[in-house]
Amino acid sequence: MKKKPNTKPTEQDLKDWNSFIENINSVEDKDAHLNPVNTEIKNQSYFDIRKDLHGFKMHEALETVSATINEAIDKGLRRILFITGKGLHSNKDQDPYASKDLSLLRYAVPEYIEKNFSNYLIKIEESPLKLGGSGSIIVLLKSIK
Repeated sequence: MKKKPNTKPTEQDLKDWNSFIENINSVEDKDAHLNPVNTEIKNQSYFDIRKDLHGFKMHEALETVSATINEAIDKGLRRILFITGKGLHSNKDQDPYASKDLSLLRYAVPEYIEKNFSNYLIKIEESPLKLGGSGSIIVLLKSIK
């Protein structure tokens, strides 16, 4: 019989955890609206909303995408960055009924947006490498007046 590894936290683990909890303000809020002044990129554009979809199940991600785009439309926002990840750590191989590619958020999210929000859409594009490359997409919405 194999012996179970010790999972009790060490003194150092507890010290590190307490230090982390005390400095929680230094942790980035992945869903926070970005300040345009600090998010300028090469072409002087910025993102009104940034959403990180890492760890979401497909239906959760698509609900979040829908809610985010509807919020942007309601508020007159036009530039959204969706961080989908590249699918390198997904469990796609464990489901024999799921498509190996289409079950990945990086493919499903743009398709969902095009299908459901085409009337509001200017374009969807893969982010430049410094913003995540194939692990994130940029959505540009039409100006609705």
